[in-house]
Amino acid sequence: MINIGLIGFGNVGKSVFDIFAENGDLISNRIGQPIHIKKIAVRSIEKYSSQVPDPSLLTDSVDDILQDPDIDIVVEVMGGDQPAYNFITQALTHKKHVVTANKEVVSKHKRHFFQCAKEHGVDIYFEAAVGGGIPIIRSLKVGFSANNITAFYGIVNGTTNYILTKIQEEGKDFNTVLKTAQELGFAEADPTMDISGLDAAYKCVILAAVAFKIDVQLDSVYYEGIESISLKDIQYADELGFRIKLLAIGNRIDPDTFSLHVHPTLIPKEHPLSSVRNEFNATYIVGDQVGESMLMGKGAGGSPTASAVISDIIDISFNLSQSVSYRNLETRFSDAQVQSFDAHECQVYFRLSVKNTPGVLEQVSLQFSKHSISIEKIIQKEMIDDRADVVIITSPMSESTSRLLQENILSLDSCHQISSVLRLIKSF
Repeated sequence: MINIGLIGFGNVGKSVFDIFAENGDLISNRIGQPIHIKKIAVRSIEKYSSQVPDPSLLTDSVDDILQDPDIDIVVEVMGGDQPAYNFITQALTHKKHVVTANKEVVSKHKRHFFQCAKEHGVDIYFEAAVGGGIPIIRSLKVGFSANNITAFYGIVNGTTNYILTKIQEEGKDFNTVLKTAQELGFAEADPTMDISGLDAAYKCVILAAVAFKIDVQLDSVYYEGIESISLKDIQYADELGFRIKLLAIGNRIDPDTFSLHVHPTLIPKEHPLSSVRNEFNATYIVGDQVGESMLMGKGAGGSPTASAVISDIIDISFNLSQSVSYRNLETRFSDAQVQSFDAHECQVYFRLSVKNTPGVLEQVSLQFSKHSISIEKIIQKEMIDDRADVVIITSPMSESTSRLLQENILSLDSCHQISSVLRLIKSF
C-alpha cells in the first residue's frame, strides 16, 4: 500500500482527491499496488468535513502527516512561500517523497529542496508548478534530455492569455474583460500576480532551472505585465500581422550566459504560439537536436493541475521499490550569468500620439536615424482633433537604446505622448 498525505484542500487539493475517488482503481492498476490518500491537512476540519466521505481523513495538524511513518508521499498544494517551505523541508528530512504544485516555493528554494532530497534518498516533483496539465517539466527532464536546450518561449499564465484573447476577439477593453474573467473564475479576486507578470516570472525561473540546469532567482528576471495593453494596440498589431502574447522567454547566449525575461510580445500570426487562445498555456522549446517543439494544454484549473500532481505521484510510486530517480533531481546546477536586460535586443512596436501637422513623421523618423535604427513599417492611424496615432515597427535595438530613443521622441514638441511600447519577435 502506498499512502499519501495531502497538505491543502482548495481547488487543486479537492481535485486530486476527486480524481483518486473516480480513477483510483485505474491508478492502482498502473502502479501495480494499492494507493490511497491516508490523511488531509486543513486549517478547519469543520469547514471541509462535508467534502469528504470520512471526516477522520482530515486533520488540522500537519505533523500528523509529516511524522506518520506509514505515509510515503506528501502532496503540498497550499501555495505560497511559508509555511510551505518548512513543510516540504520537513517532509524530505523525514524521508518522504514530495509532490508540489507551488511555483513560488519551487522558484525560490529549488536548490535547497533538490539537495535535501538527495541527502535523504527521496524525490521532489513539481510538474504542476508550470503549465498546469501540460507535461513540460517531464518533457524537459526526459523527453528532450538528449538536447542542449537553446531557448524556450512560454505562454504560462492562463489568466493573461484569456484576457488578451477576449480583447482581441470581442473588441472589449481591458477592465471589462478582466471583470468577466473574475466572474468566470479565470482570474483571482486580486489578479495582481497574474496581471503584473510575476506569476509568469516565477515559472520562467523554474523553466530555466530545468531547461538550462541553472539556479537563478526572481531578481535576475526582468518582467512586466499586460496592464498597459489597450484594444488599440491589439487591433494595430492585428493589422500588421501580429498577435500580442505575454511570453516567458529564456535564451542561451553562450554556455554560461542566459537571457531571461517576461513581457507582452508581438509574434507573427503564422507562428504556432499565436493560435493559443483563452486560458490555454503553451511552451515552445528549441533544442539543438530536436529543433522546435511546442506543448499546449490547459494551464490552470483544478482538474488539469491535479492531473499533473497525480502524474508525479505515479512516477514516484514506480520508483518506491528502487533507488532515488536521479533523472528527476537537479543536483548539478552550473553557475551562470544572466544578461542584463539592457543588452537584450529585439524589434520594437511604438504607438505615438503626435500633432496632426506637416513634417511630423519626418521629425520622428529623424530620431530613429540618429540612433541608427531603421523603420521597417510606419502607418498613420486615426486622427482626433489635432492628434494622430502613428504606429512604427523598427529594426532590432537594445533596451538601453529604446529608452534613449523614447526620451528623444518625448522631447519633440510635435509628440504628445508615447502611448505604447511593445517588443516584437519574428523568428524563434
